Amino acid sequence: MKGNSRKVPVFLSLFLIWILASGFEDLDVETTAGIGTVMDDLTGEDFEKLQIEDEWENKVLANVEEYVTVRSEPNSESAALGRMFKGDGGDVVERLDGWTRIQSGNLNGYVNNEYLLFGFEAYEQAQEEAVPVATALTAGLRIREEASTEAKILKNVGEGTKLDVVAGEETEGAEWIHIQYAEEKTGYVAAEYVSVEYELGEAMTMDEIKKKEAEEKREKLKQQLDAFKANGNEVTLLAALIQAEGGGQPYDGQVAIGAVVMNRVKSPRYPNTIADVIYAPGQFGPVSNGSITRYLAAPKASCMQAAQEAINGYTTIGSYTHFRRAGVEAGSDSIVIGSHVFY
Repeated sequence: MKGNSRKVPVFLSLFLIWILASGFEDLDVETTAGIGTVMDDLTGEDFEKLQIEDEWENKVLANVEEYVTVRSEPNSESAALGRMFKGDGGDVVERLDGWTRIQSGNLNGYVNNEYLLFGFEAYEQAQEEAVPVATALTAGLRIREEASTEAKILKNVGEGTKLDVVAGEETEGAEWIHIQYAEEKTGYVAAEYVSVEYELGEAMTMDEIKKKEAEEKREKLKQQLDAFKANGNEVTLLAALIQAEGGGQPYDGQVAIGAVVMNRVKSPRYPNTIADVIYAPGQFGPVSNGSITRYLAAPKASCMQAAQEAINGYTTIGSYTHFRRAGVEAGSDSIVIGSHVFY
């Protein structure tokens, strides 16, 4: 919180503007004395509130539980440009009847006033929703597994990188700051190499939202891949893929899906583990869209058996490494099983 030494001039400037507007000739001794009494009655809290109201006069805060859509025009039928999420702040560009044009991050558009807080009300809510953010002051900032220079380095990040401080952690006077650097991943950074400040979030354009969702999906898939590599439970992973791709297909077709994966493992053109083949970017739809996760806990028996047989070397499609949904005439160099064409 800023000291009162910076708040008094703001109030005095407002007072002087009032005097100029009123005209000096209209001020008599009694009026001047009355103004002096009012000044004497103002407390430090009064000055502080005046300063805050001055600073937040043209600021807004999203008043939502999740998000509000930012639109191209001041009506609910216009195109969605992006979203303001809970904890996002912005600047007022134009105030209209029922709508406000805001600037937040890379987003400039209209928000229904019902979902915004303004001025001092926005400031008060911001005190609850602002989060501490640690900004890297050096290139190659090391994120460590524990609060020690001897601990394992989890990741290096560049200068200017912003890292969320773990909720509830005390940063004042701390030698190490507990931060979150990815979804459900935390570590420690040396306090001397970061600057910690409380920040409001910024609105995101629809393109930024899509990019973030894609990054989160990739990170989640990477975590799944790392977990299966660590556990070595490749039969379950392959069975989950078989069920996601062909759970309703004939058993030979389920084996064939498993064989496609195993043929790739054996080929020098692909990764050499089941997990790496399955999680290779853009190769299997259920992995890309995340639907494989529905079956990871307990694939059905036929898919488990098909996976094990494929791993043991059994194949119903020879050395084919691809398959697709049947829908066009299959060529002579392909095999149709159920609703899939293997080639």
